Amino acid sequence: MDTWRESRDSHTAMATNNDSHTARIALRAAVLLVAFGFFVIVAQGAFGRVPVSVDGQERFVSVADSVEEVIAGHPEIAARGDLLAASDGRVIVPGGGDQVRVRVNGAIAHPGERIRPGDQIQLQRGADAVEPTVEETRAIPVPTEIVGKGAMMTMAAPGSAGIERVAVGAVSGDVVASETVLPATPMVLRRTNGGEKKVVALTFDDGPWPTQTAKILDILKAEKVPATFFTVGLCVKREPKLAKRIVAEGHDIGNHTYRHIDLTGATPAVLKRELNGENDMVRWMTGVTPKWFRPPMGKIDGPAYNAIRSAGMKPVLWTVDPQDWRPGAEAGAIARSVIAAAKPGSVILLHDGGGDRTQTIKALPWIIHELRGKGYEFVLLDDLPSAPKSRW
Repeated sequence: MDTWRESRDSHTAMATNNDSHTARIALRAAVLLVAFGFFVIVAQGAFGRVPVSVDGQERFVSVADSVEEVIAGHPEIAARGDLLAASDGRVIVPGGGDQVRVRVNGAIAHPGERIRPGDQIQLQRGADAVEPTVEETRAIPVPTEIVGKGAMMTMAAPGSAGIERVAVGAVSGDVVASETVLPATPMVLRRTNGGEKKVVALTFDDGPWPTQTAKILDILKAEKVPATFFTVGLCVKREPKLAKRIVAEGHDIGNHTYRHIDLTGATPAVLKRELNGENDMVRWMTGVTPKWFRPPMGKIDGPAYNAIRSAGMKPVLWTVDPQDWRPGAEAGAIARSVIAAAKPGSVILLHDGGGDRTQTIKALPWIIHELRGKGYEFVLLDDLPSAPKSRW
């Protein structure tokens, strides 16, 4: 009996223990389920996406995003204004203007304000902004005034720089407004004519040129006529034998820049390169240094004039120009133009380079014979009555 009781009590204890274990397991499961549910809720709150209305369209943003973060996450609907030039209002920095304006539920929102689910967000493009201006004082360059009609050129007045006060765009650099404080005075370059002596000077530009320069030299040699060849540095480099022949046969070589460029408005560095580059090339190839300078296209301003003079050269233009370089120019028309325009002291402009000069070559003997028949003598530039007698 006692044994049976002991056995029953033992089974009862085991059952009680099992029930207790099962309860504990159920309790743990419930706790884990609640914890998992809480984690899910927290996770959704921390990392989930919630709907809001942006300009009437449903969009999803991260929970607790700020207004600034919403804007950054939707650049296609939140455009900044542009930055405009103060001078003419053109756009100089797209998106460089004011930030987008934001209203949340009808009220103006600050960048740090947090967004809540269901918020109504309205975005308005940022306003355009005009760049600020800064005030500067600048020098007004010395203008250039050329007077007279002769070939030789001298400076009659040096001129002086002026002063102006300007307002410029801080970003664009455009001049918005200006006020002259001290006006500039022009440099005056005077072109002088030759005297009454019946002499003329032949000049040729833009060479030396393959074949053409040689044919012109042949004519000048046969006629015993001197001339001045205003050469281009690159052409001298390509045709050194022709440059040497010009000098060897008693003609002068003048400087016509290294690359045949317009010198007006050129920087000091460009002026130095063009003038010295040509002089150096001629000196290396022929042993002589040019003493005369002719500006390409006849264009010259004060800085160019000063650079020419500083390089030890004398500027010269022309008084007779048959425009033999024009397409369709014909030998007879070239010759008649020169003969009709020639006067005592004339400087005649022709070309041996820069293109096809077949018609110039045909016209040259005619020009020489007709002017000689009128009593003219052909001389170098140095021998014209109006030529400066010094190299500055």
